[in-house]
Amino acid sequence: MMSGVVQIHVEGNMEEDIQSIMNPAIKIPGIWAGSGFFIKHNKLEGHIITNAHVVRNAVKIEVSSMLTSEERFEAEVVGLVKTLEPDVALLKLTGKELLRFKKLAVRDIEYLQLRKGSSPSRGEEIKAIGYPMGMVEPNISSGEITNFISGSEYTTERFVTNAAINPGNSGGPSINLNGKVVGLNTAVMIDADNIGFITPAGFIKIIIENLLQQNEPHFAGIGGKLQKNADNFNPLLKQSSARGVIVYKIKPGGFLEAANIQNRDVILSINGVEFDRHGIVIGKEGHFRHKNIYDVMKLIPIGEEVELAYFRKGTTRTARAIAMRNPEKGVRSNPVIEEIKYLEVFGMIIQELSVEIIEAMRNVDTNAQIEMLQTIEQEKPVLVVTHIHQGTQADEMEWSAGEIIVTANEEEIHTLDELKKVLDKNVNGSVLLECRDGVIGYFRVE
Repeated sequence: MMSGVVQIHVEGNMEEDIQSIMNPAIKIPGIWAGSGFFIKHNKLEGHIITNAHVVRNAVKIEVSSMLTSEERFEAEVVGLVKTLEPDVALLKLTGKELLRFKKLAVRDIEYLQLRKGSSPSRGEEIKAIGYPMGMVEPNISSGEITNFISGSEYTTERFVTNAAINPGNSGGPSINLNGKVVGLNTAVMIDADNIGFITPAGFIKIIIENLLQQNEPHFAGIGGKLQKNADNFNPLLKQSSARGVIVYKIKPGGFLEAANIQNRDVILSINGVEFDRHGIVIGKEGHFRHKNIYDVMKLIPIGEEVELAYFRKGTTRTARAIAMRNPEKGVRSNPVIEEIKYLEVFGMIIQELSVEIIEAMRNVDTNAQIEMLQTIEQEKPVLVVTHIHQGTQADEMEWSAGEIIVTANEEEIHTLDELKKVLDKNVNGSVLLECRDGVIGYFRVE
């Protein structure tokens, strides 16, 4: 097991820096390290699993192993979950580097296998392996699965452990007594006594398969909004007792629409897995499990047919549809600094609004953050000013970071490309920009 775990050395951009989010022209370089492990999956060779947060803003990635002394080997990202839900990335040694690794290794690469089947039980013993605190050899910390955290529409299930997970340990495996990978060491709760979080093996498997087959690290989504059921609804929904969850919104182009589900339908089960009125899985033994309807949906590979049992107007019905990712919203997550697109014009930085900008705005202007939060469910992108340079046109008109631009020369705009087209049409002229709160600016296009 130990020889299958590697240390990951990264040079990249520090993503915690607010300046880089608000003004992407500013990049703060840094170096850091994490852990990972060689994964056994079909015929993959030289592939490594780690946490996405370890490598998502990497410029250069190198791997070292106890099999090869202190030699380092270049690795590249196959794919990763940029939003860290779940916090998983797949790397691989390049062909040349894999050959060099094999040549220098004192023995064959040990590939670790993901645990199959149902989730581990509370109290199951595990060993968390990794390179914490910059250690040059992998460290083992023992513990057990102590709890479970269900997922949601936006988050994924996690296991809780009392095994020590320290900085640098992120991305290493948690192994059970049979030598199988239960999950990925992901995070630790600050100022808590031995509370760490593990990304379950089932989600790792889905990510690998989606990356290799679909070339995208996404999960299947429910494609709508769900509400807890209650006995108060029995007369309205013509149900004898509250069971299953109520659909109150269908997202266009999503899974529920494809299954012809309607508002006020009650979802009872997915692929035979039944849910209580909270959306929690009812186990075969009659006990409630820590998984919920969102976890069940995410563990179905994209492209696979799904059977849905639902209740409508006093009748239980079934429907089938293909598992698909949720339709993208206008406001997305864009955490990879190198991928941020922006326009620098009139002395200001303009970007398409992202989750990261909203979070960063809390430290700049809380009122502007509240305004941004009101747009988060919009279907189309939103343009926002994230930085103002002093002594410029924007500064002279008292524009500030956080302004949401809605029109240019009376035309509704949502993207950087749309704004750029308006600017290109008015070279050597002027452009009137208007914001969501009514603020205007009349700018010379030079």
